[in-house]
Amino acid sequence: MIDFSKEEKEFQKIILWFAEELKKIRTGRATSSVLEGVMVESYGALSPLAHAAALSSPDPKSVLIRPWDKNLLPAIEQALTRANLGLSIISEMDQVRAIFPALTEERRKEFTKIVGQKAEEARISVRKRRDEIWKTIQEEECAKIISENQKFSQKEKMEKIAEETNKKIAELAAKKEKELMEL
Repeated sequence: MIDFSKEEKEFQKIILWFAEELKKIRTGRATSSVLEGVMVESYGALSPLAHAAALSSPDPKSVLIRPWDKNLLPAIEQALTRANLGLSIISEMDQVRAIFPALTEERRKEFTKIVGQKAEEARISVRKRRDEIWKTIQEEECAKIISENQKFSQKEKMEKIAEETNKKIAELAAKKEKELMEL
């Protein structure tokens, strides 16, 4: 028998992955989550920017990056430049300021396309998971572990969970697209 509470958690992981991917897509406002994927070379090893510095948003257009160790300032500047996020990097005494320029209409449309691509990736993951569950249900019925009635009731549960997951993905995508198109 399929453990649907476990399967619901698997579908939740897909939603969480999608939500994290959406955080990386910048909108018109400055957020430190856009910088989370930036890797900084510190003491010979690559580590996420958030592990090397404190990130804060003092205003809607910039993020302040205060390194835990002041010697990392040049490495942080290089990492931000290499990340090619379209930000203006200003080095101040003991911190770096990343200024987010206003998004052009063209850039907003590009980001909207990326949101669509990530949403499709998430839907594909849901479809694969649903197909795996359906295959397991059919195998269990063939092996006489479950009856035909149980097979169809499990299929119904599985379809309902997949449908709810896809609905949540669509809601998150629509919310992000709306955020992107706001001026």
